Amino acid sequence: MEEEARKETLFRTKIDRESESYDEFLNSLRQEILNQANSHLKKMLEGAHPADIATLFRDLETEESFYLFRLLSSEEQSYTLIKMEDEDLQRFLGELSIDEISKTIEFNETDETTYLLSYLTPAKRDQVLSRLNKSDSFEIRSQLGFRESSAGRLMSKDFATAKLGDNVRKGIINLRKKAKEIEDIYQIYVTDEDGVLKGFIPLKTLFLTPINTKIAKITNYSVYSFHYDTDQEEVANSFKKYDLVSSAVVDDLGRIIGRITLDDVLEIVDEEASEDILRMAGVSEDERLATPILQSVKRRIIWLNVNLLTAFMSSTVVAYFEDTIARIVVLATLMPIVAGLGGNAGTQSVTVVIRNIATGDLTFSNWWDAVNKEVIIGCINGLVLGSITGTMIYLVKGNLVLGFVVGSAMLVNMLVASLFGSLVPILLKAVRIDPAIASSIFVTASTDVCGFFFFLGLATLLVEYLV
Repeated sequence: MEEEARKETLFRTKIDRESESYDEFLNSLRQEILNQANSHLKKMLEGAHPADIATLFRDLETEESFYLFRLLSSEEQSYTLIKMEDEDLQRFLGELSIDEISKTIEFNETDETTYLLSYLTPAKRDQVLSRLNKSDSFEIRSQLGFRESSAGRLMSKDFATAKLGDNVRKGIINLRKKAKEIEDIYQIYVTDEDGVLKGFIPLKTLFLTPINTKIAKITNYSVYSFHYDTDQEEVANSFKKYDLVSSAVVDDLGRIIGRITLDDVLEIVDEEASEDILRMAGVSEDERLATPILQSVKRRIIWLNVNLLTAFMSSTVVAYFEDTIARIVVLATLMPIVAGLGGNAGTQSVTVVIRNIATGDLTFSNWWDAVNKEVIIGCINGLVLGSITGTMIYLVKGNLVLGFVVGSAMLVNMLVASLFGSLVPILLKAVRIDPAIASSIFVTASTDVCGFFFFLGLATLLVEYLV
């Protein structure tokens, strides 16, 4: 074990992109692939973790990656596929033969197999499943039938159970049988005779209890479980809230059908966070560095067109006050200040509210608290920034009324930004639209239109004092 750990550490040092030796290692690898020096290549990959190999493929040409991949054992291939980025995985699975894919998935748990097969075309997926034994094929087909991004799709069907009427000896026997198939076991689940989940037993408790003790006596009945249709984001939030490392998944009758472990949840957290960040910018969550240019353009241009429409709304408001701007040209130079700070304040409110919605801290029962808090913050920020801005303009321009107009517009726009920034995501959530997708567009439009209207409107009312 120590030797394996040493080799793994050494390999990671070689593929550290920040190190000077990385380019040298990569060039040597390419040369050996060109020479088809298989034995030397295998030696170069000694100690390589599947995740490190998957990372290495990003800097190799497609042909080089496939050559190196096919030198790995079927077991190493299976774990390497799981660790690949979406684009690489799709490319590999599209190139690999039915026979090659069938051999690799034999080493995966059901959730990993389901994940891999979801990237195949229906025809190719059926061909791969037909190579598996009937039992495995049935389990995976049923799991593929669950809704995407649900607990059922995420779970593994490999888990250990014991019945309430069993004794500890039988529980340990069941556990040992399952341990041959399962990578990580944290606890054994306890069911009744019909398979309905009743509780769980930590492994430490199971092994330290006399073997003739009834399972029912040492069962922890405070078991946490998820219905198979629970959204994966809710699963991740619950894992964080209750410090779970593993949790059962049950069907409509409460029977255990799978389990979710912490490593699955970590992937969800990363996926959901990236998705929300991209959506808030109006970018598809599927977009990556390797996404083709035309495909990226198609995905982005829809929301840019929506932004264009809202920009026309803002310009219409400005056009309505053309005469005022023509008489007081300095207003044109001050407009971006009002709109810009309002937009930033709105973005802050939107980000905080969407984050709290995602974590489950903000619900329809306490929405008013969130809106009230953001409005108060907007009012205080508006007073402070409005006073500072108004004073600076008075000192620079020597016009007290102009400073008052800008400062007042700043205050109103901050209030509008905070109100819409907190309210819009909640309203979108209420009508079942992802708040991360459209909130920023509506909030920016609101701050621009209201900011320009109040600023230029107030300037028009007080135009005699501004000339």
